[in-house]
Amino acid sequence: MNQFVYTRTDNESGKEAKASFNINKIIRSVTQEDGTVLVLLDDLHERSHDVPDIDLKTNKMKGVKRQRDVFQSEIVLNAADGERFFNLLNIEK
Repeated sequence: MNQFVYTRTDNESGKEAKASFNINKIIRSVTQEDGTVLVLLDDLHERSHDVPDIDLKTNKMKGVKRQRDVFQSEIVLNAADGERFFNLLNIEK
């Protein structure tokens, strides 16, 4: 199986849930000072949202335009999940 299951905490509600990511998509992982592990995935994806279209000469809003941004997943594993992650990949922390 190529999925690593970890515990994810929702920032707004504080509730925990199980989540997973494909270990074949890992580009890099970094252990933080607090013991958490930051995992960067090779999964570029676009998100679009509306932003105000401002006329630079008059500094007034002309309307709304669609802006596209490209993102990459950054997953933060808690210390316990980080330990399991490194053990799974046979990597010393």
